[in-house]
Amino acid sequence: METLTLKPHHFMDILKLYGAGVEEFVPDERLGHDFYRAGNRVLGDPSLSLTLTAGGDDICKPCRMYRGQCRDGLTHIPGYTSKDAYNRQLDSRVFSLFGLTEGPYSALELCGILYEGREKIFQVWTEEAEDAAQRRYALFTAGAEKYLKKWKNP
Repeated sequence: METLTLKPHHFMDILKLYGAGVEEFVPDERLGHDFYRAGNRVLGDPSLSLTLTAGGDDICKPCRMYRGQCRDGLTHIPGYTSKDAYNRQLDSRVFSLFGLTEGPYSALELCGILYEGREKIFQVWTEEAEDAAQRRYALFTAGAEKYLKKWKNP
């Protein structure tokens, strides 16, 4: 069985966008990362095996900004100038707050774990403004509920 290596916050982003109404992801022509491929695999296969990482994942590695780590900069998050450092902090929080390990997890199993602890989203994205965190929470919740409903008893 093929396994997808994924940052836990990327998995949460996939579900957040699914909650916002995205049913199929399209390629990013500018940066060339594989968010679309991973997102479509997660949405289409609840038994997909996932290994979690705080490092480079199957989304990041094909990106033009990835060379052993993310080289993309940040200017909009106070205290961070490196996207890699910020993403590692987010994933460290997700691992710790949700009690996750590298896995493996099925996509459905991981969705259930994150959904059950969804209130912790506010402790993960502490740098976001309150309205942005509320929106992230609402969209993740909607996406996770939609995913669980679709795949729990298909």
